[in-house]
Amino acid sequence: MKFDLSTMRRTGAVMLLCFAGVMRAAHAAYPDKPVRWIVPGAAGGAADAIARVVATAVSERWGQPIVIDNRPGATGLIANDATAKAAPDGYTLGQATLSTFVVANVVAKRLPYKATEDFTPIAMLCTSPNLLSVTRSLPVKSVKELIAYTKAHPHELFYGSSGSGSALHVVTELFRGSAGIDITHVPYKSNPAAEMDLAAGQIQLMIGNITSMEPNVKAGRLRALAVTGPKRSPLLPNVPTMAEAGVPAAEMLTWGGVMGPARLPAPIVQKINADFNAVLNDPKVIKRLADLGCDPAPASVSTFTELIKTENEKWGAVVKKNNITAD
Repeated sequence: MKFDLSTMRRTGAVMLLCFAGVMRAAHAAYPDKPVRWIVPGAAGGAADAIARVVATAVSERWGQPIVIDNRPGATGLIANDATAKAAPDGYTLGQATLSTFVVANVVAKRLPYKATEDFTPIAMLCTSPNLLSVTRSLPVKSVKELIAYTKAHPHELFYGSSGSGSALHVVTELFRGSAGIDITHVPYKSNPAAEMDLAAGQIQLMIGNITSMEPNVKAGRLRALAVTGPKRSPLLPNVPTMAEAGVPAAEMLTWGGVMGPARLPAPIVQKINADFNAVLNDPKVIKRLADLGCDPAPASVSTFTELIKTENEKWGAVVKKNNITAD
């Protein structure tokens, strides 16, 4: 049988339409098997707790389980690398956080992936402030008093963080520079270890996770001075914001989101985004996240993509100015 050029074009067009139809059908059926969600933290940690709340709700919506795959270590680089190297089919998702997907990328000397090319931003999860607290033995009851005391005792106070180059290290350096004070950094291997020494008075101050610090504040082991978010936290409603305390430049909201490997098909990205946004508007999910100190933050793919860009610019500048490097 002979084919002229017009016949070949028509045949090619039909084949393309058929292929597109098959792809649409495959995307419409997504997900038809369990989905893996890589979390850059250990089971029981803040990132893990948030992921499990949201995963449970999305699993019910999909009728398919979401299996949490905890990959702690290297300030999130291990988890990010596993996500970047996964098949771009929607069956492996990764959790992005300010600490593990922005700060870790800008402080690392070398990355096993390309931070701006190897991922697909998908959806926001929630936002949460951090908390500036001091050991009870320090004779200060406000940020203003802390700044005055520090200026009267330069280089005498030590602050803890969850490691050199961590988000908690970076935000405390932002606070230090904004307040014009001299304090010395003591890096720890984990947030709980630093908080334990803060309560014991081995270090004098720390900006840490509000959810884990709150019990120590209420038990009288720590004194809370300010939250880093733009509004007060319902967990500690009597604690002022950094802006209210006189240091608005030290504002910081940590956040979580969902990402996938590069080249993830747009229909799958949009479906995941829509379904995650739907559960983030569920009153039960809102309540469970609030108990973890998080405000749900449903957003479009473009909004999340823009957030990552602006956060990289903001915290990259802080890292460069303060010569911060990772452990």
